Amino acid sequence: MSQTIIIADDHPLFRAALKQAVNQAVPDANTVEVDSIKSLQAAVESHPDADLILLDLTMPGAHGFSGLVFMRGQYPGLPVVVVSGSEDLQVMRRSIDYGASGFIPKSAPLPTITLAIQAVLEGDVWLPDGVA
Repeated sequence: MSQTIIIADDHPLFRAALKQAVNQAVPDANTVEVDSIKSLQAAVESHPDADLILLDLTMPGAHGFSGLVFMRGQYPGLPVVVVSGSEDLQVMRRSIDYGASGFIPKSAPLPTITLAIQAVLEGDVWLPDGVA
């Protein structure tokens, strides 16, 4: 059975890049793309068997960590990886504190994003090198 991965980012170009990384990490993945917290919630309700959410912190319907906190509260068994343009260590740590299974900076190269996705799908928590 193929894995379902939801890509939640309001920038179409970055969603396409994430989809490419997902396809490299899980070649038979079913990817679902959304551009807001509202559409993310609808996607999770439509795909209750989803395996992973790749979540941009700053998109319509989210303020700070509100999207992450909401998703973790509503769907505690569904891993969420934060994907963000921020490379602030505090943001990375707070993401993990709020329940994220990983943090991928948008500046990360495609092979790194692919490795991060694979690691989280295997049950690991993933952070960039040097972040504890």
